[in-house]
Amino acid sequence: MAGSIQEKRGFDSLKMFSDNSIKKVLKSAGAIRISQKAVKKLKNIVKERALIIAKKAVKNAEYSGRKSVKEKDIEEATKTEE
Repeated sequence: MAGSIQEKRGFDSLKMFSDNSIKKVLKSAGAIRISQKAVKKLKNIVKERALIIAKKAVKNAEYSGRKSVKEKDIEEATKTEE
């Protein structure tokens, strides 16, 4: 995406999710201790999956003739992800 809005704003996709939010997910799953490498790995996986779903949702909205992504676009995008 050369020259995209994200690039112009210095968009860093790794910063989409904070380390603390990833740690909270792991702790809610029962983790007692969490390595920084585990946090980084899960952060990358979540980022990749979120971007895949978001791209599909945007396509769904565009196909429906809308600029706005709606909840149903996300739901449809996640159905094809399963």
